[in-house]
Amino acid sequence: MVGVSVASDPPVLDARVSAAAARAVDVVVRWGSDCVLAAVELSPPRPFFVGEEEGCDVVLPAEITGASRVPVLLARWDGDVRAVVPKGARVVFDGEGKPMTPARAVTRGLAESSRVYRDAAEIPLGYGRTIAVRMGPFTIEITGSDGAPRAPKQPVLERRTGLSHLASVLIHLLFFAAVASRFRPIDDDDFDGVTDDQKFFIQQMLNRSSEREMEGIYADEIAGLEYRARRRQKRNRAEMDLEAAWMRSLQAAGERWSAEEFARARAGEPEDAREAGLIGLLYERPPQPAPTAAPNIPPEDPPKGRTQTQPRPGAMALSGRLPPEVVRRIIRQNFGRFRLCYENGLRRNPNLQGRVAVRFVIGADGAVSNVGNGGSDMPDGGVVSCIVHAFEGLSFPRPDGGIVTVVYPLMFAPGG
Repeated sequence: MVGVSVASDPPVLDARVSAAAARAVDVVVRWGSDCVLAAVELSPPRPFFVGEEEGCDVVLPAEITGASRVPVLLARWDGDVRAVVPKGARVVFDGEGKPMTPARAVTRGLAESSRVYRDAAEIPLGYGRTIAVRMGPFTIEITGSDGAPRAPKQPVLERRTGLSHLASVLIHLLFFAAVASRFRPIDDDDFDGVTDDQKFFIQQMLNRSSEREMEGIYADEIAGLEYRARRRQKRNRAEMDLEAAWMRSLQAAGERWSAEEFARARAGEPEDAREAGLIGLLYERPPQPAPTAAPNIPPEDPPKGRTQTQPRPGAMALSGRLPPEVVRRIIRQNFGRFRLCYENGLRRNPNLQGRVAVRFVIGADGAVSNVGNGGSDMPDGGVVSCIVHAFEGLSFPRPDGGIVTVVYPLMFAPGG
């Protein structure tokens, strides 16, 4: 007959668990079996967190803990102290049995489902109870105690045995010095029990710690950059204000020049009116004259082999308070536009000729509006439309006392 021994599970919420909560808690964080990362005594107990987030008691990678901030110990206001087994971790009770998941511990009655954290288990922590929470290569040992003060250590040397103890210490020191002289210094490659993964995690934690230190260093640099950016913005705004003031001064100078030009043209207005046959230019609301056709005076013969396409102005009809010479000068400055329209028509009809009369209105701001055909006899409608549209881009000085209506004829004829 073969005997089979079956290991029993840890006691289910026995007297140790149901006893009063621990008055002090010892928390030890290990890496592997020998490397101790932290050892903390919490008296009185308080919550204990691990992770990467600021405020955690021990920095552990989020890839291992499953979140940036994970609780492993809770201490409530009523004195209830509980160890927390997060989702994905394993728990061992009092160093006995196999590691089990939080759900399995709840199913066996060894723990209670957490009402605060999802898929986590809570274990009441009493005197002398040890809960080991394993997260990958890390083990967090949580031990409850009664918090009683420890007995003071006895003095090392007493008066009666002071000399004998001193001699013993000196002999031991000489012995250890002799033994140490036989060993070579420890190199980096001589550490046993530390795997490559553990070295990688140590390096990651050191990098995160250095990054946090650098954030504090760079804070002053960022503040300096923001200050310089604000000063640069203020300087640019001052330059823009100066440029705007310069543009306003140029605009005022242009308006003064227009006023002086208008005054000079106004002085010779009666003579221009008599020569052009225009009556009533000096009245506030003169009657609008009918457009008059100018005689078609043939130009002088151009040199042989060239075509004469220069437009010739006819008699202009103007109604309003704006010197005619100003209007003629601005239109003459734009003869190139009108000549281009006529030369395009000559490509279609080499014998094209005729008169194009354009009627337009000069507004109070000097802009041209209401441009239209004022009685043209040019047989090519495309040329007439092109010249009419060319007048829309003209700009004149501001009239004195209202708008000005103008009918301006242009004569076109091909040369020999």
